[in-house]
Amino acid sequence: MSMRIFLIPSATAALMLALPAFAADDAQTFVNKAAIGGMFEVDSSKIAQDNAKDQQIKDFAKRMITDHGAANAKLQKIAGEQKLQVPAQSDAAHKSDLERLQSTTASLDQPYVEMQRKAHADAVGLFEAYAKNGDNPALKSFAAETLPTLKMHQDMIEK
Repeated sequence: MSMRIFLIPSATAALMLALPAFAADDAQTFVNKAAIGGMFEVDSSKIAQDNAKDQQIKDFAKRMITDHGAANAKLQKIAGEQKLQVPAQSDAAHKSDLERLQSTTASLDQPYVEMQRKAHADAVGLFEAYAKNGDNPALKSFAAETLPTLKMHQDMIEK
């Protein structure tokens, strides 16, 4: 009996700590993360398109440049209309990944694929959370409209 009483508050506390992970970012944070992720998708894909060995990876990279380029432009427009700032450059982690891709002397195919898997998992999580719980209707709509394309990319990179 006393063990059960102890477990209920512990489980409740663990759940309470996990809840913030499911909360959506505020509008500016969403714009920052989405823009930086989108820039990375385009920049890393340009490197892959030029240097990948496998034609399927080159084709995937071309698709990422097109799709994420369009999404980035749309995000820029919506953010401007909402008086939100769009970052002009990437963050340190993404810059490091880009440098690693550019300096790869062996085939960059596998590192690029792994980076795309992670980037799309992050993007799908970000866009799902914002589409569901975002605080800005225009950005919430953008997230919901962009999400199917991100999920399609995620499926493509897994094949």
